[in-house]
Amino acid sequence: MLQWIKNFSIPLIYLSFLLLWLYYAIFSVSYFALLGFVFLLVCLFFQFPWKSASKVLVICGIFGFWFVFQNWQQSQASQNLADSVEGVRILPDTIKVNGDSLSFRGKSNGRAFQVYYKLQSEEEKEAFQALTDLHEIGLEGKLSEPEGQRNFGGFNYQAYLKTQGIYQTLNIKTIQSLQKIGSWDIGENLSSLRRKAVVWIKTHFPDPMRNYMTGLLLGHLDTDFEEMNELYSSLGIIHLFALSGMQVGFFMNGFKKLLLRLGLTQEKLKWLTYPFSLIYAGLTGFSASVIRSLLQKLLAQHGVKGLDNFALTVLVLFIVMPNFFFTAGGVLSCAYAFILTMTSKEGEGLKAVASESLVISLGILPILSFYFAEFQPWSILLTFIFSFLFDLTFLPLLSILFVLSFLYPVIQLNFIFEWLEGIIRLVSQVASRPLVFGQPNEWLLILLLISLALVYDLRKNIRLVRNLVHFIIDDGTN
Repeated sequence: MLQWIKNFSIPLIYLSFLLLWLYYAIFSVSYFALLGFVFLLVCLFFQFPWKSASKVLVICGIFGFWFVFQNWQQSQASQNLADSVEGVRILPDTIKVNGDSLSFRGKSNGRAFQVYYKLQSEEEKEAFQALTDLHEIGLEGKLSEPEGQRNFGGFNYQAYLKTQGIYQTLNIKTIQSLQKIGSWDIGENLSSLRRKAVVWIKTHFPDPMRNYMTGLLLGHLDTDFEEMNELYSSLGIIHLFALSGMQVGFFMNGFKKLLLRLGLTQEKLKWLTYPFSLIYAGLTGFSASVIRSLLQKLLAQHGVKGLDNFALTVLVLFIVMPNFFFTAGGVLSCAYAFILTMTSKEGEGLKAVASESLVISLGILPILSFYFAEFQPWSILLTFIFSFLFDLTFLPLLSILFVLSFLYPVIQLNFIFEWLEGIIRLVSQVASRPLVFGQPNEWLLILLLISLALVYDLRKNIRLVRNLVHFIIDDGTN
């Protein structure tokens, strides 16, 4: 693989950037993205030999065909909707109970649905809260299309569900049967396993400790965490619960160390990380950021590092998760990863970490504004402080407590999380409101990103000149 990357016509990061423009041109039917793709293609033929550029053009054609095919498939799925459904297979880890409202995702005849139901009794509510195995539910209900964007800049629920492969919602009127079933589907079995872990934690640990455990270990935040969710969001640090490279690295490294102690060789271990990655991805609900992190880890163990690693990850995501770059989580995850890749070798120690936190917060600002139209200045400092707390303290601690709970649940440490929530409430009262920038259009977004790239390039050049001057002075004095 390394040899192929070295012999490739152009740097892989150029290719992934080019294909990203083509991706949005096809999926969004965006003339702006198409114009950007054509401009970059022209630049490619000017900057590289025609033979190399022609190879890239062929690859763009192959990926372009794949994008068109995927777009056509999604268009067909959105038009060929089901007329009625008599039963759905419940995906257990998507079950959410909020008061007397039940929601989950279900499958029927190869289609996925977002399902809603009003619970009729306390017994029924408790039954669904405790449900962990795969079940098929017989029902009478009404199908409808998801609600689109209500107002300018509002959340487009229909577009969101489309990225999940869901084109219809199902409102259940009456449940006629609920039958436990078996399945050979890996995704469905992992959904059941994840649900079992969530229910185990919720029944063996007190609130709020259990919410932090399910959030940091499984990427699952329940409806009873809504108040704190809003506080974390207002402070701009809700991303601490978004499973990413730190969590993936922690569990992957732990898995490797365990197997090495058991006597496995590095070569055998390398291939065992693939099934482990699949299981871990399933236990976190196939989160976009987790899949991106796992891909980067798997490529790194084959010697692919730096920008080549990031670029190859993007190319793989185009194939295995075509809707990845239409989700805010996917775009932000890749943006964070790219910024980290560009700044990871700029020093060591606490000063370097603080500088990295500042660069990440400012570098991600244009994309955050595009999706959320606001920015919390306190998030720079709070991310720097709480990321240490969450990733270096809570993650290992909660992992150990989860494993120990099968022998004896240690609930005496719940006070730590009660104190934490008290601190968060206090900070939210002291902190200023988020700055509302408004949502930039496509042209302004690209202009902001180009400006940041120029500032980064200028900073690198200034550093190069400064080091050169120091070298000349030192050489002259000697």
